[in-house]
Amino acid sequence: MEEIIFELETITPLFIAGADQRNIENEGLRTPSLRGLLRWWFRVIMGGVKFSYGNLNLKSIKEEEGKLWGTTERQSKVLLNIFPIDSRVSTFQNVRGRGIRYLSYGSFGRPYIDIGSRFEMHIFFRGSISDEDKKKVTATLWLLLNLGNVGSKSRKGFGSLKVTRDVTISEIEFKNPNSLEELEDYLKNNLEKCLSIFGWDGTKPRSTPLSPYSIIAPLHWKMKILDTTHDSAIDAINYIGEKIREYREDRGNPSARHTRYTRRGTFSYWVTRDYSSVKSIYNKSSPSTPRGSIFGLPHQFQFQSINKKAIVKGIEHDRRASPLYIKIWKLNDNQYAIGLQLFKSLFIPEDKLRISDLTNPNIKADVDPPPYTYLENFLNKLPGRWIRI
Repeated sequence: MEEIIFELETITPLFIAGADQRNIENEGLRTPSLRGLLRWWFRVIMGGVKFSYGNLNLKSIKEEEGKLWGTTERQSKVLLNIFPIDSRVSTFQNVRGRGIRYLSYGSFGRPYIDIGSRFEMHIFFRGSISDEDKKKVTATLWLLLNLGNVGSKSRKGFGSLKVTRDVTISEIEFKNPNSLEELEDYLKNNLEKCLSIFGWDGTKPRSTPLSPYSIIAPLHWKMKILDTTHDSAIDAINYIGEKIREYREDRGNPSARHTRYTRRGTFSYWVTRDYSSVKSIYNKSSPSTPRGSIFGLPHQFQFQSINKKAIVKGIEHDRRASPLYIKIWKLNDNQYAIGLQLFKSLFIPEDKLRISDLTNPNIKADVDPPPYTYLENFLNKLPGRWIRI
């Protein structure tokens, strides 16, 4: 049985979403989690290629996925094993920086696999697999390691991995670039190779409607590599977290500066730009679309002056992952770079958001989903270089 071996290192804190959170050092970097992520990236690239040719069909994508990665009735052509080499577990606490606290909300006190932990990944190909499918597996793995993350909070930049040694497989490079310029070329060149393996020849989508799920295709995916690098992964996450927070808060409006009283004293904060719109469900005026919801659902609001709490979510779907995907890379000069990917797909199937009181669902209003332009405006304000296909 043919085998490929990678040694991987954690670049940012990795929150494992296993069943036993008190014993994650024994669960480690879980094979089922990685297999699930590989399937996701397979759908992302396969769907993007089919969409570009105007024949995206969810059933056909699932069939292609099942042939390679297996189903309940069919054995996978790929076996995957992960072995810890030097895995260290810490507890996420005493974290300084408003940006990283903002992006890691809900993770305080959780154990995580620490930065610098190393694992060995073994990929086995069964004898029935074709050379073409081997290349597709390699391309999918490249996407996961170079564009994706692993574990909880993966879209927030947590769970980034890198290879410890440069290697080329099926003409696809796995390496750690030395500079932003080299990183840009590395990502462009190898992403094009991955797309080519899946059958893309540069064809643009024939139609402009949004895909029903995340894909890598022209006009539906792009990435910005920020010009600013950082001395540590924590600094990098904190930086982009603070930028997102600043953008969403209504800092240009003096009345948006609020004060809260707690047992420990008082503290001031800025409410978001959507504060007044959501609050309007209580005064029977017509609320407008909370544009900040494009960063993901659900989104809760607290109105201290009237002692109310509201929530924004889909009418039928409570959750919607953020279309913004944060990636952190460690360059060979020990600097950390930030990439921001935008996946433009149908935001929510019912195409409506519902704003409602958290305890009384009869107090509600339905509004249009937020525009992607709000998120694109944020990305355009940040200095950096775009990667498009």
